[in-house]
This record gives sequence, structure tokens and C-alpha cells, in this order.
Amino acid sequence: MTQAITIELPDGLYTQLEKTAALSRQPIDKIIAQSLAHSLPPVLQDIPPQYQADVFPLLEMDLAGLLAETERNFPSDKWEEYESLLDKKKQTALSSAEVARLDSLRYEADLLTLRKGYAAVLLKRRGYQAPPLTGKRTVQ
Repeated sequence: MTQAITIELPDGLYTQLEKTAALSRQPIDKIIAQSLAHSLPPVLQDIPPQYQADVFPLLEMDLAGLLAETERNFPSDKWEEYESLLDKKKQTALSSAEVARLDSLRYEADLLTLRKGYAAVLLKRRGYQAPPLTGKRTVQ
């Protein structure tokens, strides 16, 4: 199913669309649809609901903010605590406080991973090359 819309474009942009359509032998509306598909940010509904409110602000970040987000790392002390709790869980039942702490650390790590990935996607969609995501576990 498709939807019809009316938009006003500057002459230069319309001329560019006409030339692109002619060169690719495709209708202008198809060129516009393809361009929009490649330039719109990924849909937040693809992010698990419990993380959406924390990921949504990235849509408004500038280049420096997004680059900084891709460089964030999970603090090593929290990572060690997380691994320690996981190891303990394999050997014995965790206390309710330990379960809550493990869940909190997992949420924090998952959120960091989602934000870094989403920031990298947004950078790419804005035409920038994001630095490679690293597995470092310390704050820089």
C-alpha cells in the first residue's frame, strides 16, 4: 500500500531528482522513496520498549554527541561485578539483592550497547563514518 503526499521542493533539488530519475530510468517517486528509506533514522519501535526512552534522545544529538556515545564503555568495576554475580549464580542461588543488582547491571550494559549501536547507525545515516565499536570495558 502506498500513500500520496504533496511536497514543495527547491528548483535545484527537483532538477537533481529529474536527472537522477532519467539516468536511472526510474520514476521520480521511486527515487524519492528510496532516498527517504536510506535517510530516515531507524524506527525506535525496533528497540525493546524498556530502552526506548533512553535511546530516543540520540535522535537529537549532534555529531560530537553521537561520536562521544560510540566511544562510551562499560566501567571495568561494574563489568567485574557483573561477571562475579554471573559466576556465583552458576554455583548457588543469588540473594534477592544480588538478583536485583545483576538485573540492574545487565540493563545498564544492554542500554550502553543499544545506545552505541544506535549512535553508529545515526552517524552512518548522516553521512559520517562512525569509529568501530570496541569491546573495551573501561571508561576513557
